[in-house]
Amino acid sequence: MGPSRTVLVCGPGKAGKTALIKRAVNGRLPDHLAPTIGLDEEAGELCYLATDELIDDLLKVLPEDGLRLSIMEIGGSHGGHLRPPPRGRQIDGVVLCYNVLDRSSFHTAVTVLMRLRTDRHVLLGPPEPKGSFTAPLPRLPVILCGTHIDLVDQNHVRAVTESEAQAFARDHNIAHALTVSATTGEFAAEAFQALAVAILQAEEEAVLEAVETNNINEALASAWSLKDTKGYDAVIRMTSPRGERRGEPAPGPVRGPKLLEFIDLNGQPLGARPLETCLERGLLHRAVHVWLSDPASGGILLRKANGLRPKFPNCWVPSCHGEVLCHGSSGDAAQGPHAPELAQQAAQRILQEQLGVEKPCEELSLWFSCLSRKDRIQELIDVFVVPLGTLSLSNLKL
Repeated sequence: MGPSRTVLVCGPGKAGKTALIKRAVNGRLPDHLAPTIGLDEEAGELCYLATDELIDDLLKVLPEDGLRLSIMEIGGSHGGHLRPPPRGRQIDGVVLCYNVLDRSSFHTAVTVLMRLRTDRHVLLGPPEPKGSFTAPLPRLPVILCGTHIDLVDQNHVRAVTESEAQAFARDHNIAHALTVSATTGEFAAEAFQALAVAILQAEEEAVLEAVETNNINEALASAWSLKDTKGYDAVIRMTSPRGERRGEPAPGPVRGPKLLEFIDLNGQPLGARPLETCLERGLLHRAVHVWLSDPASGGILLRKANGLRPKFPNCWVPSCHGEVLCHGSSGDAAQGPHAPELAQQAAQRILQEQLGVEKPCEELSLWFSCLSRKDRIQELIDVFVVPLGTLSLSNLKL
């Protein structure tokens, strides 16, 4: 089973929190339910695998080895918040309950939410120094659950309307506002699955935020550097653009996870994710192959990949194989916050990184592009060919 996340179920008294947990975990309600006093650290556990019947949104983001939710419940008389969390356990997500038949219950839930977010802010602590690569604590995902919806179907008057709940969720950045019933099971399991999606997305956003902040700091530092490595005048070096594209990444190594632009089948960008996420979820992304060829003999250079490589370990691969990286900020809302390399630039970079060969972009010949799919490795590949000619290669183990 994959990673474990801690979920807190909270809200005012008599909101049906315990019943909701039992229904989601066991699929049924016990004959007798005792009210929760204080904190129950082992209220239940949910395990999700890709082979289970899950909502589509969770199947898209679920880690390959699954996900476990460890559920804690806090009684309504406790106030609904935890500071600090018990034994240092971090709360990864919240199911916030209220009774749809009781308006005061809804108002109390609002107060609980404010307390939870205040506690989260305290846990954040002071910001990390600029340039450091430490993923911040993810935002606190919340699912708002209006309980006892089955009683509305029995002619009870609903005190909180659906539009009110949805408006509150929208105004307070809550992932979803659902109405559930522990008695009938309506949306009980789906509420926790929706929270699992929100938790995974929040964690991913936190990593991307750290990557973006790090890249911005590095780009700013590079922009003001007076270092002259090619004999150019320092003033010209500072004021001249590095390239013709807006937001072109600053030169130099990229710190933190590799960030790739994942795309649709038409090559249109959909967003940016670390390499590990693209492989874990099978996201289509751009890559380049560079083949060194000997026109006289018709030979090409093959290399055997290291066993620790995330792609094709211990397999024979092209002379060079790498991803089109995506980092920096384009400043263009229509294109998203990241600017990818050009394929030629990526080919030039991996040729230097993997073989120590420096070639200008104009000497790289693009032969064709193709779609490659193997398990969760989904690539749109641009294939470049470079004649060996008089190239001097380092000693290679073939």
